[in-house]
Amino acid sequence: MPHPDNEVMTDTAMLRHVMAPFYRAGRPAVSLAAALALIALTGCGRGPDWREMKPPDADGLQARFPCKPDSASRMVAIPGLAGERRVQMLVCQHEGTSWSLAYTRLGDVREVTPALEGLQQSLRSNLQAAATLVAPDVRPAESPPVGVDVPRMTPQPAARALAFRTERPDGLGRPMKMRVNAWHFAHGLTVFQAVVWQPAERPALESGDDVADTFLQGFQFPE
Repeated sequence: MPHPDNEVMTDTAMLRHVMAPFYRAGRPAVSLAAALALIALTGCGRGPDWREMKPPDADGLQARFPCKPDSASRMVAIPGLAGERRVQMLVCQHEGTSWSLAYTRLGDVREVTPALEGLQQSLRSNLQAAATLVAPDVRPAESPPVGVDVPRMTPQPAARALAFRTERPDGLGRPMKMRVNAWHFAHGLTVFQAVVWQPAERPALESGDDVADTFLQGFQFPE
């Protein structure tokens, strides 16, 4: 169901503040997290309807989404890499929870580790920017990073799963406690970031599975 007009306007204004640090020379140098959030504003759905799909130009990655994702391709600034990179993005949203997958193919194997680390840095920065809109002293709480295990991915020391508890304004500007889970992994020269934003008190699926685990554990590369 579409957001009420006032809610869309409030979320858009919030995201402009989040993206403000990434503007330069009169045009946006879009961060990955901010770009994904902008796409997620358009998402809607009648209920989780999990489906398997193979995103285009993603090294054959198989993914599982709970709703039909919107897609976009943007030039994005990734910390640690020179210039901007074309990033493919898939995002869907349902009842305040959003699921996103972003990926880009690099030109040199030496860029893989900096890219994975840069994606993680960008996510942390954008979580902090969103939390600051609630109150200047709000800080996201991050759990210790753990490894990522996507079947047939390319092993990388910078492939990590991150988990946060944080806050951001809801559609009416009120504080909303959120859980954010993110996986960062690679296959060859392609790096991936998968993120789930969900309200902290969101119940599990009817099956009892967690919405983040169901999404994140659905990734695999072909044999």
